[in-house]
Amino acid sequence: MNDSEIPNTESIKELAEFWDTHDLTDFEDQLEEVKEPVFHQASTPQNRLADTDGVEALRTFIGDNDDLEQLETLLDRFNMFEALGLVRQEIRHSAFLRWLLDPTETHGLDDYFLRQFLRQVIKAGEGISDDAPSLFDLDGWNFGRAEVRKEWRNIDLLIVNEDEDHRFVCAIENKVDSGEGLHQLERYREIVEHEFKGYRKAFVFLTISGYPPDPPSDETWVPMSYGGIASVVENTLKKRESQLNDEIRLFVQQYLDMVRRHIVEDSDIQELCHRLYKNHRRALDLIFEHRPDRADEVSQVIQDYIKSRKDLIPDYFSKTYIKFLPRSMDIPQLQYEERRLLAWLLENKNGTVQFRLEMQPGPQQIREQVYEEGEKRPGIFGKPKPKLSPTYHSFFSETWITQKEYNDLSAEEIRQRLDKRIEDFSKTGQKIADALKGLK
Repeated sequence: MNDSEIPNTESIKELAEFWDTHDLTDFEDQLEEVKEPVFHQASTPQNRLADTDGVEALRTFIGDNDDLEQLETLLDRFNMFEALGLVRQEIRHSAFLRWLLDPTETHGLDDYFLRQFLRQVIKAGEGISDDAPSLFDLDGWNFGRAEVRKEWRNIDLLIVNEDEDHRFVCAIENKVDSGEGLHQLERYREIVEHEFKGYRKAFVFLTISGYPPDPPSDETWVPMSYGGIASVVENTLKKRESQLNDEIRLFVQQYLDMVRRHIVEDSDIQELCHRLYKNHRRALDLIFEHRPDRADEVSQVIQDYIKSRKDLIPDYFSKTYIKFLPRSMDIPQLQYEERRLLAWLLENKNGTVQFRLEMQPGPQQIREQVYEEGEKRPGIFGKPKPKLSPTYHSFFSETWITQKEYNDLSAEEIRQRLDKRIEDFSKTGQKIADALKGLK
């Protein structure tokens, strides 16, 4: 309950400011069901003209559009890294690069990729550090005993060559969608210098563009871009194709395709998107304006799930409020004007899905009996509120999808979550139904 009242105003701005700082559940005693439309959009020559322009822009966009067809072809092409959701996962990029850089791994390239990578590092870092080897040094070194460590002392990748005459270490810090932590590069260099005294050294700061958003804390690190990585991978595929079996060649090619599509600046997809937006700005703005948001998607998944289960009775569906009831709780005494006085409510709001057992408006005598039963059995109805709300009254409440999970769960994972939650609460629901069957 709330001592304040819902403002009586027709100002959208005032209502928006009010609901930004209040919750609907605090005003249950002030709500009443409205069955007729409240707002009507007036039709004017201006908005009719805007609608006509918008339809024409959309027709042009989806008509003879070679750029859109090319983009769809790129996106429709199967890629295992995309299918597994690994495109922006920094740790997975590091794992793949570790595999390619390690001469003893299963790719069959020996130290070819490692040498090509180090050649690019040395050329890009010329003049940065006197401790780094030269290209002449690199050509004469034996990397047969090179080891590539992952997450050693929190450093993403560490190449260590233990050859007695050519001891060398190269640290690689990889950033996809983040920047350097506080003095992170400086700390990592100090660790490497302390642990590998007497080794020749190189330090690589790998980012999407090669130009980190903020100046690095240590200028010893050679900046390298994912475009540079893609070039080394592409060159390796061209020059060592005969060394690779079909599975390895496909695996490496798919990684290269994914990086070219999604990671590097001026990627094929980025270029197509820029061109599409430039040529079809009106249509794309309309699509973006009317795109389904995450709350729409979650709501639709929940609604479809409830409709698909024969043991559940849909009661009321909207984007925010989804009401239903298990058939085992469909008590005749609690039916009123084709609605159920007691319903299970899922509130899809503010990036969470909250479950409530809710009593809706109806005959006051029955509602009071249900409230009294709830007071007697707090173990199954939940902690009773001090007063029965005259409209919507909540008994039991818990979070079914947390804010942290809301944007990450797939449709299938949401369905699995609902399966489990409904099964868990069904036992309590049956106890509630048994307690209410004696109502008159």
